[in-house]
Amino acid sequence: MSAKDLLGEYISACNRRPPARTLSHLGKEIRALLDEGFGPEPIRAGLDKLRAKGLHPSVLHSLVNEVVNSPKTGCASGGGPWARTASPAYIPYQNPTAPPPATFGIGGRR
Repeated sequence: MSAKDLLGEYISACNRRPPARTLSHLGKEIRALLDEGFGPEPIRAGLDKLRAKGLHPSVLHSLVNEVVNSPKTGCASGGGPWARTASPAYIPYQNPTAPPPATFGIGGRR
């Protein structure tokens, strides 16, 4: 698979042909990624993100990096690995009879 092939796929998926300068820049970015040893699949995924978000061709390498290095598991809410998976002890709309936490909004430092 060559840079020209991947660029052709990108162009065919666009609603309207992008400007020539954009395509020229994008072709150079694709060639650099191929020369670096990246396969066509992560580059295709990066190109899909680039087209969907309408980003500048110079960020293609970041999008490909995101594709190849994103964690396979994560929080469905998008909160990342630090997002809480266990429910907190007090959720007023689910348990209205539970007492509120003593430290939330009451007292504290002055």
